[in-house]
Amino acid sequence: MEFNKEHKDIIGTAFFALSIAMLGYMLVSPLNQMIIHVDEYFTLSVLHFPITALPQVISYDVHPPFHYMLLKVVTDILTALGLQANKIFAYKIMSIVPYAIILVLSFTKIRKEYGYLTAGLFAFSMAVMSEFLPYYSVIRMYSWAMLFLILAFVFLRDVIDKNDTKSWALLTIFSVLAAYSHYFAAIPVACIYVAFLFYFLRDKEKIKYWLISAVCGIILYVPWIFALTNQLAFVGGGYWIPEISAKNIIGFFGYFVTSSRNLYTCMFAIAILAVLIFYSARRFRDIDETDRFYIISGIIAYFGTIVIGTAVSIIFKPILVDRYLLPSAAILWFVISIWAGKVEAKKEFLITFGLILLLLAAGISQLGSCNDFWLTNNWNKEAFFDQVANDNSSIVINHPSNRMFYMEYGNTTEMYLLNPPDKLYGYKLSELHNLFDFKEISKEDIPKLVQNNTDKNIYIISAKPTFDKNLTTQPIIKTNTVSFLEVK
Repeated sequence: MEFNKEHKDIIGTAFFALSIAMLGYMLVSPLNQMIIHVDEYFTLSVLHFPITALPQVISYDVHPPFHYMLLKVVTDILTALGLQANKIFAYKIMSIVPYAIILVLSFTKIRKEYGYLTAGLFAFSMAVMSEFLPYYSVIRMYSWAMLFLILAFVFLRDVIDKNDTKSWALLTIFSVLAAYSHYFAAIPVACIYVAFLFYFLRDKEKIKYWLISAVCGIILYVPWIFALTNQLAFVGGGYWIPEISAKNIIGFFGYFVTSSRNLYTCMFAIAILAVLIFYSARRFRDIDETDRFYIISGIIAYFGTIVIGTAVSIIFKPILVDRYLLPSAAILWFVISIWAGKVEAKKEFLITFGLILLLLAAGISQLGSCNDFWLTNNWNKEAFFDQVANDNSSIVINHPSNRMFYMEYGNTTEMYLLNPPDKLYGYKLSELHNLFDFKEISKEDIPKLVQNNTDKNIYIISAKPTFDKNLTTQPIIKTNTVSFLEVK
């Protein structure tokens, strides 16, 4: 007995309704939780540079440039309209736009090709899985990287079925945009290309187009190759990402459901996914060969990214943290949703769908803790900067090792740049003064500054929780990469 299409459509429609509700919450949430994450401070600072200089400036960071360029365009539009005061809210909305596009993509193309159940389940999973919900309100590139990777994977199916120029062009463009958004969106793209190279071996015509697509992708990425080389050298010289541990690895494999902080939930998710794969394997060969290989390639995209990132982290330098898996995790959920729509037998569908619901429930159960963690770890920093920015008696000494993360606040408070180099992010110090309001100070001059400003609150932004034994400081806030110290 089959589980009929009408019942699947009802379930899929319900998931669509929930997805629209989640989009509504995302649009309201930034108004209620205007929290700025540590990395977002860097985004805010680099947007002071002209758009023509952004590629050079971003090359001194560890990410590709697409998201920064996009936000710079938004910044210029807001400035032209006199709406710059609303820029942070606008930036956060820009991170939600990819989810809105995913909803449209799901309701149109994915629904037509796979049905309501697959489309609705996929759309809803993108809102509740792992840490996606808080990351939709972060002024970072993760949601855009996820969107482009999904689009590349969706149009890969068109390549297989149609093998036309339009499908190959869209696959190539979205793959390149994914790589320009985040390097850990480029890795699953590479995994998918390699997987389908083997699939296309029997078809010389598709091999020819595969080669053209790969070469065009490389050519389009050439302008960023030299910047990537410099970034790799920077990471090779030492980076903040911790050494890989067994807990990290468990967290990586379970991250498609929740953060690695929730270790037991990750272990539960891994176990349920293993049961789902084992249970589905006996029927897997009954579906179309193309569908079968397409689903396998999506699984490879996720687990291949984990294997490659973990191997490089162990052999060379740590480069992988769980949030970098957000784009590839989306692909895993897409193929899980496709498989749910393929199961016809009633008993098998109910078991398969029940297992998927357990995965969704595990992710939903941790949404509150993820949001609380986000708020707890960022509210104090935001309150601190609000206090400093609104306090005319505050002085902030910023260490350039923070890679200019907090230069944005030089325009709202009295800021000193400690022992500044001749150039910062490729800019001469004199040129930086045209963008940010700051003074320069040496470490030796700090005691004199303190002595001459006993009536002011003096803070140091340092890469370490201590600063100098000759200077009494007290940590106010400490993160993995920076400490905020108050001079006593």
